[in-house]
Formats: sequence, C-alpha cells, structure tokens
Amino acid sequence: MRVASFTNKVVALSLALGAASAAKAQKVSPPPPGALRPYVFPQVEQFTLGNGLKVILVEKHTLPLVEGRLIIDAGAMREPGNKNGLASLTGRLLSEGTSDMSGADIARQMDALGAQFSTVGGFSTSTADVVALKNVFPQALSLAAKTVISPSFPASEFTRVRNQALAGYQQNHARAAGLAGDAFIRAVFDSTAPFSRPQAGTLATISGLTRDDVVGWHRAMYAPSGSTLLLVGDITPAEARAAAQQAFGSWNATRTAVGPVSNPVRQSAGTRVILVDRPGSVQSSIIVGQAGFKATDPDYITTLALNHVFGGATSSRLNNNLREKHGYTYGIFSGFDLRAGAGALQASSEVRTNATDSALVEVIKEYHRIVTEPVPTAELTGAVNNLVSGFPSAVQSIQGLTGRLQNLIVWGLPMDFYATYRERLAAVTPDDVRRVAAGKLTPDNLVVVVAGDLSKIEAPIRARNFGTVEVWDADGKKIR
Repeated sequence: MRVASFTNKVVALSLALGAASAAKAQKVSPPPPGALRPYVFPQVEQFTLGNGLKVILVEKHTLPLVEGRLIIDAGAMREPGNKNGLASLTGRLLSEGTSDMSGADIARQMDALGAQFSTVGGFSTSTADVVALKNVFPQALSLAAKTVISPSFPASEFTRVRNQALAGYQQNHARAAGLAGDAFIRAVFDSTAPFSRPQAGTLATISGLTRDDVVGWHRAMYAPSGSTLLLVGDITPAEARAAAQQAFGSWNATRTAVGPVSNPVRQSAGTRVILVDRPGSVQSSIIVGQAGFKATDPDYITTLALNHVFGGATSSRLNNNLREKHGYTYGIFSGFDLRAGAGALQASSEVRTNATDSALVEVIKEYHRIVTEPVPTAELTGAVNNLVSGFPSAVQSIQGLTGRLQNLIVWGLPMDFYATYRERLAAVTPDDVRRVAAGKLTPDNLVVVVAGDLSKIEAPIRARNFGTVEVWDADGKKIR
C-alpha cells in the first residue's frame, strides 16, 4: 500500500510539473519570421499559330512531365439561360468519341501512353487537359486535340452523360451545402446574370437539352480564335511550337461573334437572410458574404491579405472564433469566388443545428470587426507571411502552375502578374487593409444563406433580427 501511495504521489508530481512546463512553454512567443527567400516565377513565353490559336509556354524542367491545357471561351457564362447546363454537358461529352474513335478507344490509347486526360465544361471556360511524360507528350496532345476538333457526340453517350448530369444535380441538392451554394449565387447576383445560374444546369434545363443543342454549341463556340493553349513543363520553345502545330495546326473552325458578359449584382438596402429547408438535417450549412469583387481591381492584392486575416486560413479570426472559442463547427473559412468579370466573397461552414443562429452572430460580428477595427501589425504580418511563403509550393507542380496561369487568362490579368506577386503581398500595410475593408465590405448589407432543418432553426434566426428573412425552395423560388 505504501509503495502504491508513493507511486501515486510521484505520478501526480510529474503531471503537475509537466503541466507547469507546458503552461510556461505556451507563453513563449514564436521566433519572428525570417527574411523573404528569393523566388523567381518562371518566364512566360507566347506565340500564335497560323489559325489564330494563342499558345502560352512556361518551361519547368524539374521533372520529365508536360501538361497541355486547351482553354476555350465556351463556358456556361456564354450559354442562353434556357439552355443552362449546355456548356457543362458539351465539355463532358468531348472525350466520349471522335469521328474515328470511340470513347473507349480514346481511353485505351491514353492509358497506353500513361497520360492523364480530362475534358470539362466550366463556368468561365471549357477545357481539355492532358499530362504526359515528355517523350510521349506530342502524341498525347494530338490525341486530346481530336476530341476538341472532331467530337462525334454519340447519341447513346449523350443520353448516359445527360442522365449523369441530372443525377449529379439531385445529389448536390440532397446536401445542405449544395442547397446553400446555389441559393447564395442566386441571392447575390441579378436573375439576368449568368453568375446567378448553377454551372451544370437545373433539372428543368438539363432535361430539355438535346444532342442537336450540343452539336450546335460546339459548332458555334469551339474555334482556335477563341482558345488558348497552355503548355507547362519539360518542353522547349521549339518543341512546344512543333507539338502545338502538329496537334492543332489543321484546326480551321470559326466561331460565332460574342461580346462581353455582364453579371449585375442584385441590389439590396440591407442584409437579406435566405432560408432553405432540409428537414431532418443535423447540421446547417451557412454562407455569409457579398458580391462586388474582381481580380482586376487595383486593390486585389490587399483584399487577399484582408481575407487571410478574416477567414482564409486555419489561424484566421473566423476559425479561431467559431471553432476554437465556441465549438460551433469543425472549421469555417472565407474566400473569393472569382470568375470572368465578377466575383463574390463567401464565409461558409457546416455548424450544429442548435448553434446555427449563434454561429451567424459571430460571423457577422467578425465581418463588422474587420471593417471597424484596425488589424494589428503582428496579425497582418503573420497572415501575409503565410501567403507569401506558401506561394512557391503552390506552383511547384506543373498542375499547380497551370491552374494559376489559367486564372490569369480567365480573369484578364497580365501574364507577368505573378512575377512580383509575393513582393506586393509583403508590402501590404494595416492602413491598406483598413482602407480596403471600409471601402469594399458591407457588414450592414450582407447576404446570409442557411440550409437546414427550418423547424428547428427558423424561429431562432428570425429572433436575432439579422435582416429581411425569406424562405426559398430548392430551386430558388420564394415560398414566404
């Protein structure tokens, strides 16, 4: 018994000393960040084929890999509203067959080359992307080109892929996050704005699409004059020119003339709260934000730093508040959804049903605080250092580099934008952040969207008086 008692005392003393040491260690400030390490963004070269196809080349010879991504100005923002989903469906069908190959043939040949290949119809653009080893890249790029230049759109595959699109829409709307995401873009943008529509379409619009619609869309929109080929990786200028010419030199299609796309913001005199019912949901999906942001804005770099403090990182104010302090969620983040000519800031999370109204209180409080209170220098420095130090690793792979370059094309930014990106971020000051926050953020005129079990969350949310409350169905129609 005495041995046991002595042992227990030793254990208790050890735990106490350990706790004291841990508490002391937690009070020690981390060392200051070191000087910004040199980093040079790869040089960007450009040339144009005889048919008008623009080619952008970035050499990166660290691995014997090359990525080729054809970016076509044929995204969902160009499609008619009553054909919503046409661009997405067309993009998915490109790889399902050409004039001389079936979809299975294409897949087998890409597999034999060890290449990764995909075709996508997005909001701003449609793309065909291929990644392959250097020694087989020209073959893989030529094979990918055939799916863009001469797709066959087999009737059987059209029906299958359209059914997949319908199922995808239903699956997305079976989730609270899917309901909230669609409701948010409908709420912040005017109904005439392409940005207000789901990228892949709705049940009604997808069901109405025909194979003739797809064929006509491809004929009208897919042409070298409206496309850009990105080549990134272990490839020289001479090799890039030869590969591009071999794959796309014979492409001679013309496209329908198109003009600029307008995405007007829905005007509102105060905060609007949109509720979408998902009966039985154990969590609520919340989105709080506003429209009115563009990458071409002179203050874009400052808004990135502002967002990183607000909710763009694990150590951000939103996450520290809602996750660490209150335990309402496993995580909450904010970010910019930037597309061609328009964009929105969104703070989003999945929160406990019984904490939904309380979580909204804290999000809106942080929205106000970032506008009304100066950001301490140390807090801003930490956020900016995180962005600056993480950039080289974000573009270390050819895929990461290609994605960043595509953003520049979509957003209309110069191709040398990233050459001084880190330096401009590092130069952002607390005064810059406060000026931009006060000028661009509207904490008293927000869009708040909540998808969840309204039988449990509607009354508490209304009692908070955040703003005008509307209840919508899953398709964006106001119920009450």
